[in-house]
Amino acid sequence: MTTVSRYDPIPFRNRFVGTLLPAIWHNRWRVGLVTLAFMLSGVAVALLLPEEFVSEARIIPEMTNGSGSVVKRLASVAGIGGLDFSDADDVDAVRPDLYPNILQSTPFLLYLINQRIKRQTGQATTVGEFLLPDTGVGWSWRQWLSSGRQLNRSANQNGLLQLTPRQRDIADDISGRLNTRLDTRSGIITISARMPDPLVAATVTQRAMTYLTRYVTEYRTGKARHDLRFCEQQLQTARQRYRDAQYALFMHNDRHKNVVLQTATIEKHRLDTELVLAQSVYNQLAQQREQIKLRVQERTPIFKTLEPPTIPHQRVSPKRTILVVLFTAVGLTIGSLMALLNQQPWDVLWQTFLKNN
Repeated sequence: MTTVSRYDPIPFRNRFVGTLLPAIWHNRWRVGLVTLAFMLSGVAVALLLPEEFVSEARIIPEMTNGSGSVVKRLASVAGIGGLDFSDADDVDAVRPDLYPNILQSTPFLLYLINQRIKRQTGQATTVGEFLLPDTGVGWSWRQWLSSGRQLNRSANQNGLLQLTPRQRDIADDISGRLNTRLDTRSGIITISARMPDPLVAATVTQRAMTYLTRYVTEYRTGKARHDLRFCEQQLQTARQRYRDAQYALFMHNDRHKNVVLQTATIEKHRLDTELVLAQSVYNQLAQQREQIKLRVQERTPIFKTLEPPTIPHQRVSPKRTILVVLFTAVGLTIGSLMALLNQQPWDVLWQTFLKNN
């Protein structure tokens, strides 16, 4: 004869299921109404949630400074002597793996906040006003949280950057909507922006890509361009000095054309020396200017656009089908629990537990 252990969970489970299913069936209309209510609520939430669109762009940055030898050969052909390209192979401090940090920096976020954009409806605004409007009839929850905050320019006191509370809110929002990643195997940089408007998403992606390429270019060529400006100033001074020396020598020759004096000869010798020196300085600075121009060109990075930003046509959120299914499942669960509570099956289950133990 087969005996059932008093601790065997199978009879208890069978009685629980035997109590659950009849209770749900007995209150099927109530369960159905609760499930339908939650399903309709899921449909309403899915329709009321703002749509989000993602635009993506891919660029290939220059990984190495491979143009140094080309510039050296060009300088050699041009006959420019004394060139120093020993720093052509220096390690670049702004490596491609640091590019995502550039697009998460506060200066970039402040730059993007004041950028003029155009919505798909044709309305022109700024990124800051688009994400957190300060005026209008409708008030969003973000407006309520940030009421009274103005989008003023950041204050810069003693070299310290001070953001307004509204600027910080918008900067945090933009930071969460921008994504920059580097594929370490292929070297491709992907920049994406998620925005409630497809045209704004593509525009912000384009502005981020432009800012990144300009930032890296200015960094790599900054020292050379600074040297070029200084050399241009010195060259202009040397040119004027050379012209003044020429004029002084020619004026001396005109005044002492038929005069043979030792003092005149000494003065002429001094002016000749000054002219030769001014000409030498001018020629050297002219050569250095051409050298620095080549260095600027050599240090200018190359960015190849692999995939330009496009205006998306399909939203990425909300996932309306998933939301409706999730709300329906929650409604079915709550309706079933209400049916069990209405039938008061817990006494039966407790008695069943006591009998098994």
